[in-house]
Amino acid sequence: MYLCNKSITIEALREMANIKELLKRKGLSILLFYLCAVACRSIAVYVLPAIVPDGLHSLWLQLCEGLGPTLGALVVMCFFKKELFCSIMGASPKRSVFCILFPILLLLLFDRTNGLKGAFIFLCCVSYAFLEEFGWRGYLMGELANWKRPWRILFMTTLWFFWHVNVPLGINGCIFFAILLLSSWGLDQLANDTHSLVLCACLHGVFNLFKHNNGLLDYRLTIVLLAISILSWFVVWYYPFHRRNTQS
Repeated sequence: MYLCNKSITIEALREMANIKELLKRKGLSILLFYLCAVACRSIAVYVLPAIVPDGLHSLWLQLCEGLGPTLGALVVMCFFKKELFCSIMGASPKRSVFCILFPILLLLLFDRTNGLKGAFIFLCCVSYAFLEEFGWRGYLMGELANWKRPWRILFMTTLWFFWHVNVPLGINGCIFFAILLLSSWGLDQLANDTHSLVLCACLHGVFNLFKHNNGLLDYRLTIVLLAISILSWFVVWYYPFHRRNTQS
């Protein structure tokens, strides 16, 4: 028992040493990325609402709130010659395009009440999520690719949590952190398997859609069509294809 605990302790110390060494080598680029992301988010949350006309609040401000990670990633890629860990279409452009088009077609064809509105809101949510995912899974995950997965997920979740700026406090903050932690775990797996920012953005976007509702979730048909869409994404990416065969 003592030897087992000692082995675990040594392994943890080695991992901490690896993390420290990586931060020495890549800390400046990660810091620049995060400062750009937080600064952009802060401006969108606290400054723009006071100067942008009310009619543009709901759409443009929400997109601006998600712009920071993309902007930070582009700045770092420019100055430090970094490359993305995930590409836009990933291992399969056809499947990535399917992830976007299939829900839109389902909503337009079968939901005569909210189809057009649902398709538009879905596209907006995915667009916002893509701006986030370009930075988090596209850039930052590549910088942390050599970390043990639990450490990487915890670190990215912590940065993601505080990046929101106006995070809730107390029990609500703990719940929000737990949701982000679970999301980070799932998106980390998807990014590793598919390298598709589009797929990550679609799942992230649908989560935001369910979170904010926008009146769509008052209709069972809309919920069912979105659920079918989510299921279809996993089917086309994972079944009956083995992970290593997702190159077509």
